[in-house]
Amino acid sequence: MAGAAQTRITGGEWRGRVVDTPRGAVIRPTRAMVRQALFNVLGERVVGAAFVDLYAGAGTVGFEALSRGASACVFVERSRENAALIEANASRFACGDRCRLIRTDSLAWLRSRPAESASADVCFVDAPYRDPGLDSVLALLGERPPKLVVCEHHRARHLPDRAGSLACVRELNHGLTTLTFLQPTSDETQ
Repeated sequence: MAGAAQTRITGGEWRGRVVDTPRGAVIRPTRAMVRQALFNVLGERVVGAAFVDLYAGAGTVGFEALSRGASACVFVERSRENAALIEANASRFACGDRCRLIRTDSLAWLRSRPAESASADVCFVDAPYRDPGLDSVLALLGERPPKLVVCEHHRARHLPDRAGSLACVRELNHGLTTLTFLQPTSDETQ
């Protein structure tokens, strides 16, 4: 795609193939090192998984999940330019039958379709680092949680230990980036 930057898939069926991403600093695709760490933790859990990529950008993490065996990915992205990149990448990888693109704000989608996010095996959340809506997104996910939520955020931003019925179970730090893993728990004490 003209004017697009590129990042490489780090593992799975499409390892080494490129995902077109927007140029500039507005979108920051998840770095290869962070994606490798994420999928090392997920391991076989991603195989056959229903994956949701919130704030998808160009869909780098979602395409990485599909490359590593996820059965399907829902990409939620509000930018028309980024949505066009997701569609173009899905076409190049011939995986359109495993992709669903929702062109809206992540918070709005969660409010209107809570059962869809709740049915996910893995929900990846990569909000802009200073996005004030992240706490609301986590709160909505905590009301009807998927099996696992992974939130990528700036290391200076501290997420709550709990969001509804989601509890923090692990954090990984990579430079300025932190991956926080949250899972449902029956313990509702806060």
